[in-house]
Amino acid sequence: MLDPHVDLPGVVHLVPSLRFVEKLREQRDRYPFLPDVDGIVRDLRDVASRGAVPARIERGRGGRGDFLKLYVDGRYVLNLNVTKHGNGYAIGSAYPMGFEHHDEIVRGALRLRARGWVYHHEIRELPFGIDAGWELLRDRWRLLNESAAAPPGPSAPEAHGEFLDLLDAVIEEGRRAELAAARTDGTIPYRRVDASAARRRSARGVHDFRLIGGRRPVAGTRVHVRAMPELRGRVDDLRGSLMTVRFERPVDAAAIPEAGAFVESPSTIPFERQAEAVRMLRDGESANPHLLDVLAGHRFRPFVPAAVEPARELDASQRSAYHKALAVPDVGLILGPPGTGKTRTIAEIARTCAAARERVLITSYTNRAVDNVLLELPPGLVVLRVGRDDGVTPGCEHLTLEAQAVTLQNEILRRTEPHLRGYAPAEDGQGEADGWLRQLDASLGALRAADQDERRAAARLGERAARLTAPAEDHARRLAGAAAEHQRVLAGHDEDLAALARRIDRAEARARWPVIGSLLRGRAARLAAEHRQGQDERARIHAVLTGVLRDRDRALADARRIRDTSPELADLRRALEEARAVSGERARAAADDAGELRALLHGVPVPPAPEANLPALAAFRDQAAQAVELMRRRLALLNEWRGHLGSRTEQLYPELARYADVIGATCIGTATTGALKGLDFALAVVDEAGQISTPNVLVPLVRARRAVLVGDHHQLPPFVDPRVAGWARDDPRALDLVTRSAFELLFPGVPDGHREVLRYQRRMPPVIARFISRWFYDGFLESDVRRPHRDALFAAPLVFVDTAGLPRRARHERPPRPDERWADTGYANDTEARVIADLVAHYHGDAADWAAILPYQAQVGLVTELLAARIGDEAAAAGVGTVDAFQGGERDVIVFGFTRSNANGAVGFLSELRRANVAFSRPRRLLILVGDSSTLAQARDPAFRAMAEALLDHVRTSGDLRDVREVQTLVAAEGDR
Repeated sequence: MLDPHVDLPGVVHLVPSLRFVEKLREQRDRYPFLPDVDGIVRDLRDVASRGAVPARIERGRGGRGDFLKLYVDGRYVLNLNVTKHGNGYAIGSAYPMGFEHHDEIVRGALRLRARGWVYHHEIRELPFGIDAGWELLRDRWRLLNESAAAPPGPSAPEAHGEFLDLLDAVIEEGRRAELAAARTDGTIPYRRVDASAARRRSARGVHDFRLIGGRRPVAGTRVHVRAMPELRGRVDDLRGSLMTVRFERPVDAAAIPEAGAFVESPSTIPFERQAEAVRMLRDGESANPHLLDVLAGHRFRPFVPAAVEPARELDASQRSAYHKALAVPDVGLILGPPGTGKTRTIAEIARTCAAARERVLITSYTNRAVDNVLLELPPGLVVLRVGRDDGVTPGCEHLTLEAQAVTLQNEILRRTEPHLRGYAPAEDGQGEADGWLRQLDASLGALRAADQDERRAAARLGERAARLTAPAEDHARRLAGAAAEHQRVLAGHDEDLAALARRIDRAEARARWPVIGSLLRGRAARLAAEHRQGQDERARIHAVLTGVLRDRDRALADARRIRDTSPELADLRRALEEARAVSGERARAAADDAGELRALLHGVPVPPAPEANLPALAAFRDQAAQAVELMRRRLALLNEWRGHLGSRTEQLYPELARYADVIGATCIGTATTGALKGLDFALAVVDEAGQISTPNVLVPLVRARRAVLVGDHHQLPPFVDPRVAGWARDDPRALDLVTRSAFELLFPGVPDGHREVLRYQRRMPPVIARFISRWFYDGFLESDVRRPHRDALFAAPLVFVDTAGLPRRARHERPPRPDERWADTGYANDTEARVIADLVAHYHGDAADWAAILPYQAQVGLVTELLAARIGDEAAAAGVGTVDAFQGGERDVIVFGFTRSNANGAVGFLSELRRANVAFSRPRRLLILVGDSSTLAQARDPAFRAMAEALLDHVRTSGDLRDVREVQTLVAAEGDR
């Protein structure tokens, strides 16, 4: 496919379109997170410094030309039109990015790189003679679309199709098994119901049911009360015959029959999501274009690990995994044995990717594994937890969609509260603003009346003064007219005298000529006499003019005297001054009212403070009325918006997801939450991948452009439905997909560059870690633990409490009896149960963080019952469970009971050694193993027998091997102290 990166020639110059600034202001009123013009300039400058910005060329509506669509920083879109001279782009609009815009980028986009982006306020500021690169962009866009639409090359390898067909078959068989189980497994009767308020962590109703008979659903099973499908929930916990159900909605205990039965509610949603992921792979819609080639063909793309340094200290293997995970182009694998800090490594990978503006998905099969990683992330990241809130582990509740939506709602309500208070004066019909508008209107009415009075008083004064001074002023006007006429005549006379003087000068000059000069002297004399007469006439005219001007001034003085001395005019002037004073006072009062109104205007364009005159105050009133109306509309919109905001949180979910740096969800949860619809991820990190089947892991992988699987196939394998395993038994490939994780299937053939093994464990005491390393990890697991051993009972951190010295009847296993309230499947061992209960009670009193791990549910029920009487129901139920309940966890003290004790060496599913690896690798301080060494060392299963012999030898040489009776005596003695 064509490389989408385009290097633009030089700097890109931008200008606003005709109404862009105004439209941007309107958009920011609706979407406050949109930047202003300066913010857009900063964002583009940052883009230029970081690299490329996605862009598409779109066809304008109504026959308009093509335009450039920029997707800036994953937050908003800019529409750009090339200028007439091709020397820049005009910004037409800016608006928020939605999911559809992310889809557009995924479908195909150019990646523009420029040396800089410069904004000019006017188009005339654009430099001439430069090329904005428009034709280059159009050519590259055309080639990109042609390459995307080109006929497909050779069909995918046949192995790809077979792989996808096999996945579809596995998924379909799982769906059928789910439906068949619901049809044939019958009902789950109960005889009593208790509200389990102490266990409630959310608004959903949680209730305990005492089961009748031997039917026991597994935790997580969807059930509903028979004939009452509205009472639907999930099995939250199962402790013997006590089943806790977490209903989907709050349920009053009175609405639940006192005796009744549950029916399993089959759910095909996981299978539908798995099938959808396969379809996306088949249709080439996976966000990771190399995923199918990796899974079906085990072909990986070469790459160079990143050179970025982690923010936190990592050991050598963690650093290598970190550098590879940041750059892997398809799929990378990290093998994380117990205690090697895989959670820390994942958190650092996620932090670095998020800092680079890459959205990260943290996923796993279990909620606990997801939450362990999220709790490790630094506080600066925007982290979101998606999924059922009843599945979220304690400590992560604040990260859920609902919690963060409520937090965001409260924050929005808090931040908008000042605006609400500010807009409150504009409340329709009853706000302060309306009152001050009415007050200003009244003041302006009074001012207009005073202004009219002032005008009338001025008119009366002017009219009476004109009448009284009219004779003198009329005489003055006539004299002024006569004076003007005399001045005109005088000016004409002066012009004639000047002309006569010039003629005299010429005549006197000619009189000096030889021969004829004597004849011309008479002419000069006559002209001189004429000039003297003219001067005499000018003097006479000037004297007359002076007299006329004097009479005019005398008439004007008479008019002034009349104005100054007339009692009538004096009264009229006093009336005018009084009217002006009233007008000024009322103008000041109106200006004060305008100031009060202006002070109430909030969050809208505020008109300037007016001067204390009628035109300015009237103009202010009109502008203020418009501002109040705008406040009123905003107040109504804000109230409506806050009303919706307070009643619904779901509308915020997509926006929360869109702006999250890291999102955590279970594998299936990534495809069952509407908030993530259409959202893609730069990186998916799958934790505990060693126990996730390929169909399940596909669901998150198809939604991320690349992936890192973190797991350990030496620990628990994927859960296998026996019916599906039986169906796949005759096809090795199908059996692999059913029983082995994608991690286990890939790891042996992954190139070294695509995988890393974490080698340094910091959890277990070295004596435990040495056995784990030698037996399960070929000796490569190293310890970095220097924790001194201190314990009142045992001399070493690894202990084996041996029951082999007891009579067979005392130590023998047994099936559960029907009358036992905890009756369940499997085996129970009374002696081991009592010893384990004694040990746990001791360490519980010692305030140690402990867990009792047992292989069979019957033994879990027996130990829980014994412990409950000593330490309480809740503490016993929380600390006792099977291996599955504790994978991924760790405790100070782990007590493990083998349970099996028989003469023929039968160990059942203890032969699955990976379960032993999980159980043995949980402790931080002390591992106590309780069992019958004779049965374990003589087990019929060769692999288990070899492991048991090696374990016993290791305890003898490096640990503490004790007879059960000695231990019981020690515990009793400690209890008496």
